[in-house]
Amino acid sequence: MPIIESAKKRVRVTARQTEENRHWKNNMKSAIKEFKTVMAEEPEQEEAQQALDQAFKMIDKATRHNIIHENNAARKKSRLHRKFNQKFADQE
Repeated sequence: MPIIESAKKRVRVTARQTEENRHWKNNMKSAIKEFKTVMAEEPEQEEAQQALDQAFKMIDKATRHNIIHENNAARKKSRLHRKFNQKFADQE
């Protein structure tokens, strides 16, 4: 355990920040998993679009809170969008 007061504060701040980061990352991962689950169930295009939009929203929020890098977010969004397009390309 730290003895110096500023070190004690850093421990508290780090714990709080870790919890907040975990919250945003878990929400992002849950939205991505939800999208993948919807895509596996032979969805309607509107239902899949809603799940994709929700996943994009959570990825963008995680990026805005500096949980993931912008390039990482772009890569995740690109892969999800490509999966969506492969499923519904012939229906457009």
